Amino acid sequence: MSLLVMSSLCFSFLLLMPSMMQPLSLGLCIMVFSALSCVLLGLVSSSWYAYILFLVYVGGLLVMFAYVSALAPNNFFSSTKSIFSGVGFFLLILGMLWALSVPDISFLSSSSMLSTNKLIASSGSVIVSPSSISVMIVLGVILLINLLAVVKVCYYQQGPLRSHFELK
Repeated sequence: MSLLVMSSLCFSFLLLMPSMMQPLSLGLCIMVFSALSCVLLGLVSSSWYAYILFLVYVGGLLVMFAYVSALAPNNFFSSTKSIFSGVGFFLLILGMLWALSVPDISFLSSSSMLSTNKLIASSGSVIVSPSSISVMIVLGVILLINLLAVVKVCYYQQGPLRSHFELK
């Protein structure tokens, strides 16, 4: 049941990202999403892989957040709409996942999968193996959604550089 709640929280934060208008709320949403997805990955597979992924992801977020906060306007933080939509997304996804719940997730930790992972880990090509292509696709989709959310926050007409520089 905790896996179901964690996955619904991850999906609700993922769907909540494009509705964030301030860089602080977007950074908080991305940070919570990355922490939840790494905890979820740590529950399903190796905890070291989840820890390293979290450190790399947060390092990239810090660089991206520095650029966004330098270019984005200083809007007032109004979170009532985003909180209600976040709770709505969470309840909707939790209900959908509960209705379509998998009765047994023991297939994620079967001995054949563990022996395959040990074989791949010993060869050194864990990232590009055919069994982890779905993880790569999910990470690509997450980065695409993050890109769309950052582009939505950084409108050129509302940016702080607008009053100092003019387009010719």
